[in-house]
Amino acid sequence: MTPTTPCSQFKQQHIFLAGGKNPVQARGQASHFMASTQLVVYQSIIIKEEEILPATSEAFWLKIETAIAANRAFCSTLLQELQETGLREVEDLLTLQPGYPSKLLHILTHMLDGFIGADSVFYNLIEDSHWLSETLRATIQQRPEEYWLAPVWHGPVTSSLLHRQRTEDI
Repeated sequence: MTPTTPCSQFKQQHIFLAGGKNPVQARGQASHFMASTQLVVYQSIIIKEEEILPATSEAFWLKIETAIAANRAFCSTLLQELQETGLREVEDLLTLQPGYPSKLLHILTHMLDGFIGADSVFYNLIEDSHWLSETLRATIQQRPEEYWLAPVWHGPVTSSLLHRQRTEDI
């Protein structure tokens, strides 16, 4: 994907955790993932090599925790909206109405199981997940020179298999 608009118009981003020997490899992993995923496609993306953050940086862990917190907040919003539809207990899933309520559940399960969507903030390319396992966290702490955070700025969504749209937006 080639940028077609000025950088100032790219106001949203995904933060990708990648492995590699240098920022060029991290950029390549993020770029390859964005070019090959069919889950969300953007009009254009930009990955600025100077913004790629090594795990040796003091800001690395704060950036990960902030991005994961954003993913959790999104999941909490989905849960709250599901509760507003009447879902209270696991057994209620059997009577969940098709349409918007089931779509909310669908998006939530994809966030939990690792399918990237337009609303994803942090994405772990190593574990194919929106989260970070304790095992990988320990590995990064032992070998920080091998891990990177690559911000991917993106333009408008051109297609998405997982996109939340409120019924009043339809």
